Amino acid sequence: MKRRKEQNHVVSIPQLDDDVLDSIFSHLPIKEVRGLSILSHRFRYSWKFCRNLSFDRHFAGTMSTEKFKNAVNYFFKHRLSTCADKFRLYFDATNDVNLVSFWTQKAVNLGIKEFELDLTPTKKILTLSWDLIDVETVKSVTLVNCELHLPLNSNGLRHLKELTLRSVRARPVLVKAVLANCSSLTTFRLVRCSCIYNLRILCGPDLKRFKTLVVENCSDYDSVAIINAPSLCSFHYRGKICEFRIQCQMERLNDVAFEIEHSKDFRMLPHKKEMVVGIAYVRYLTISSAFLEGLTSKFEEMEFYFWRLLKLQVTVASESYINPSDIANFLKKCPRIENVYIDIGQNAFGSSPYWIMKGMKCFDKWETLFPLLKYVALEGFTLKEQSITMARFFLKNAIYLRNLTLIKAKNYNFPPTFTLNYLVSGILSNARIELVEYNRESTTTMIPVRNSVG
Repeated sequence: MKRRKEQNHVVSIPQLDDDVLDSIFSHLPIKEVRGLSILSHRFRYSWKFCRNLSFDRHFAGTMSTEKFKNAVNYFFKHRLSTCADKFRLYFDATNDVNLVSFWTQKAVNLGIKEFELDLTPTKKILTLSWDLIDVETVKSVTLVNCELHLPLNSNGLRHLKELTLRSVRARPVLVKAVLANCSSLTTFRLVRCSCIYNLRILCGPDLKRFKTLVVENCSDYDSVAIINAPSLCSFHYRGKICEFRIQCQMERLNDVAFEIEHSKDFRMLPHKKEMVVGIAYVRYLTISSAFLEGLTSKFEEMEFYFWRLLKLQVTVASESYINPSDIANFLKKCPRIENVYIDIGQNAFGSSPYWIMKGMKCFDKWETLFPLLKYVALEGFTLKEQSITMARFFLKNAIYLRNLTLIKAKNYNFPPTFTLNYLVSGILSNARIELVEYNRESTTTMIPVRNSVG
């Protein structure tokens, strides 16, 4: 490799000792290390010391099943390292169940900490026995299209800290067994799982460090009940409308997300008040417009406040009837709010009889101020009436607002004559206003454009 100029103070690869390079390369995925061995004769044996055994989808590429098996077997036969950190396997195990067990045992014997088994290509449902990975070193397990066999009173996987089940049948007996046996568990994720029926989170007496629960895009269930989880800090839910019940105090609960698919049924959801009371002291809240719709008709009837809420993120669905006055009324229940992010959506905030007859008048007479609100971002911003009204609302009522970021709606063209001065007309505000382009990859990467006020 070509050496850079000395004044850049960059150490080129040839200046590093082989031991240092081998240590660095050992943490790269096995496919990357194999590529280096082909690129340079100097690194021809580096793959034998690899600690990141990622025989995943990227490694498999377009390999045939036989070529893939030969590659994995060759590595385990000729490896020189006595330890490893990760083992990831993406494989069609339809006719090779014993081979998967063999590779798993080999990896576990190397002291791996992370274990991921993705059997997505497999045509039938396979089961992994808990005793294959029941060692002190394994801390994180991810199973995709592969079910876990864990008897209720096995006392197994007690050293496990993170468990992710993806695209499997997560029956009640399995969930109960996980919470009863995995006494070191901190994170439990259920993603695209089925056969859940009634999800009940009842932590065993030894499970005292359980912090994170994620339920995402699952099916075959009617309710989610948190019965006993006093150490829970984070609960993220994404999916269909169902019955939610929180039946215990969770004083450590700080981060909650309810990204519920849009449905008018949320207004009729039972135990709604208990659920809101159960999350009243969170600091970070992410909700969809469906959740907010369930509360709009109850603002006067339900006495609740989010006393400690600092950050609110709202996604408004295109079919939602939510309008700016509903969001303002919700924020009124958050006396300590500091940061607000609202994804208006492509066709959201449309005109409605409620907005014309009542919501607009409510905004005109709004008196509540938000003295602690410092940062506001509106994604999907256009020059439609309600988008403009929402932006001006924050400039007027967040009296110490520092930043207002307006993220343009996708494929929406602003007229060349538009300037941000229009938003602050008649309003005394020291906030810095930025109009940024829509970023398909991530709206957190904001590139300011020419229009800037502040």
